[in-house]
Amino acid sequence: MLTRIEVDGFKSFADFGLDIPPFLAILGQNASGKSNLFDAIQLLGRLASSPSLYDACTGARGDLSELFRWKGDGTAVNQMRFAVEVLLEPTVVDPFGRQVRVTHTRLRYELEIERRTVEDGSPRLFVVSEEARPIRRKDDDWVRDQRVSREFRDANLAYRRTSALLVTETNSAGDAVFSIRQEGNQGRARQLPAHAAEATVLSSITSTVEFPLLYALRREMESWRFLQLDPVALRSPSTPEQRGDQLEPAGGNLAKVLRRIERETTLDQGSVLDDITVDLARVVRGFSGVEVEENPATGQWEIHLDTSDEGRVSARIASDGTMRVLALLAALHDPKYRGLICFEEPENGIFPQRFRALVELLRNLVTHPVEADAGEEPLAQLVLSSHSPLVLFVVDPSDIIVMDWVSRVEPGGGSSRVSRARPLDEPSRVSRSRGGVRAGQAQLDLEVRAVSRHERRALPGIDREHARRLLEDD
Repeated sequence: MLTRIEVDGFKSFADFGLDIPPFLAILGQNASGKSNLFDAIQLLGRLASSPSLYDACTGARGDLSELFRWKGDGTAVNQMRFAVEVLLEPTVVDPFGRQVRVTHTRLRYELEIERRTVEDGSPRLFVVSEEARPIRRKDDDWVRDQRVSREFRDANLAYRRTSALLVTETNSAGDAVFSIRQEGNQGRARQLPAHAAEATVLSSITSTVEFPLLYALRREMESWRFLQLDPVALRSPSTPEQRGDQLEPAGGNLAKVLRRIERETTLDQGSVLDDITVDLARVVRGFSGVEVEENPATGQWEIHLDTSDEGRVSARIASDGTMRVLALLAALHDPKYRGLICFEEPENGIFPQRFRALVELLRNLVTHPVEADAGEEPLAQLVLSSHSPLVLFVVDPSDIIVMDWVSRVEPGGGSSRVSRARPLDEPSRVSRSRGGVRAGQAQLDLEVRAVSRHERRALPGIDREHARRLLEDD
């Protein structure tokens, strides 16, 4: 679970920081920075696993020169800095099937990248600094801000590490090195040269054998997903040869994922596919069943939907909105793959009167650390983005951040546009639980807000009416 992100020098961000709760709706005009924030999260995931910085950045939206923030004088900065704070799963399994218990589940990871011109005149990316440190129990503001329950604390929080896992320092010869600290009493730290590093240290940690906490951190960052669901791909049949059990960003293997979920979770009482069907019917009326069957003629798996009006129909004729909701529910219900999901414009293809039901459903499917039963399943987190004013009226204000941009005066003169995020000032009128809304518990001191007290002090708030005008002026 990603609990905080800090970005400087990437696209439209300068000294940007945001605490991220389990469920968050980000609103803003076009070009306000919503997609750039998702880009930053995706880039960090690739930086943790790609063989080089270049490979990680090649998959980003925009050319290399467009990834660095442009200043008011028409030049770009040459450094990017990122920091994330995460909550790790209590256990991690490496590619060799080795499962280990995570001894410290709260970590902070920092990374600084620099663009340099090499001898042939081409730009190259280098890691300047990389660090991973434990967040100590006494310093963990996230636990206090999220009102973490005792049950969640017992199941998911461990604080056994006191020293850094990874630091950038100078060795006895005066050279910059990455120092990877062993866990327990396993010997001396490993050192890697840092003067010309073109990949992150984290990407070199490929098993739990030597550095299980760093491997768990890498796996957490790799799991962050941005779903860009394509209705055409969602309707496509799946083949047994398709790679990957996890839902693809475009959703082209949805039939395979639903079939796996049904097969792996079927009990006498039904399967998780039945739960997905029930939730789909709450948002899209008229549906009573979802089935995945093999077509004997093609050997492919196809999705069929049971309807009250037309009977059994193929997914090929289902609406775009129906298929998007089905895929999103599959991703959130999947017991094998949870973690952070980023999703744009959830209102697309949804009847406005049913959008509130969708939002409440999605919010109830993520992990809420305040709840007593939150530690029973893998962690699930959802960040939505939209530029629709409708979200202001169907999402609880405490779950909303509004992004826009401001002019930043540069030290050398001129100004540039940078993104900022603001919380809604008005307090929530309700408290929520996984079972729905509980009335009569609206005291502000009991609320779980989308950002911490520190962020509310640092960022100027915005009221709902101002936010509505901002979105409608887009």
